[in-house]
Amino acid sequence: MNQPNLETLEKSLNLKFKNQTLLLRALTHRSYLNENPGYKGVSNERLEFLGDAILQFLTSEYIFDQYDDYPEGELTNLRSKLVNTESLGSEASRLDLGQHLLISKGEKEVAQESVHILANTFEALLGAIYLDFGLDTSRAFLIKELLYKTDSIIQNGDLKDAKSLYQEKTQEQFGVTPSYKVLKDEGPDHDKTFTVGAYLGNKLIAKGTGSSKRRAQQDAAQKALNSAK
Repeated sequence: MNQPNLETLEKSLNLKFKNQTLLLRALTHRSYLNENPGYKGVSNERLEFLGDAILQFLTSEYIFDQYDDYPEGELTNLRSKLVNTESLGSEASRLDLGQHLLISKGEKEVAQESVHILANTFEALLGAIYLDFGLDTSRAFLIKELLYKTDSIIQNGDLKDAKSLYQEKTQEQFGVTPSYKVLKDEGPDHDKTFTVGAYLGNKLIAKGTGSSKRRAQQDAAQKALNSAK
């Protein structure tokens, strides 16, 4: 069982964990436990749950303070742009988290390309940082590694979420409103992964995944938009 080089990752993150077990746990995908029943560690699912809550809070706090003239609707859309699966997966890829994952051999081939797995790992890492360093360090990490791009998102001039953008596009081009259908849900109740299809009429346009139906719908809409470019 090859262990990730935690010191290398700590150096790239500019963080030195007091409890490296937390960092290792953040990098442990549940598939690794299934493939290695003798492994004594636990998966990153609980840390992902905690990290998601911290992510929502700190992102909300940041944009609330920085953009005090924005109404609630625009703040909601801005937060959605920052914390969606594609955004988190992109930052996790930039931080090379996929290289450090403990994951089954079958999953490992796709892990570095799986936006969903990478996004979940980013959330788990944030949960681990919170438990080891506290809220202030978590906030500083998030500002440096995610929220730095807030202004560029705003400057692009569109705070609408992917579902809204895709609906506008399909109504303008085809006079049709897209619909979304849950195709599959996997995992335990506390950590489900949803697969949702985006449809135009009866035609499946794209599939998206996420830790909630809402996230999976947004992911499907974004992929549908990307495929239409």
